[in-house]
Amino acid sequence: MSAADEPGDVPAAPLLTIRVSRDGGRSYGPPVTVTPEDKPEPMATSQWPPCRCPQHR
Repeated sequence: MSAADEPGDVPAAPLLTIRVSRDGGRSYGPPVTVTPEDKPEPMATSQWPPCRCPQHR
């Protein structure tokens, strides 16, 4: 029996589910879901999109 099957346990609701198109909306990649168990880190700054260069990682 998994942890979600135990009495009283409710599976965590997704925080975000997203599908990304890289061709102008003609097709989409598979859905990616973020849940609380993934422990997403908050953004360090409000800069968007976040810089991924080696200097700012």
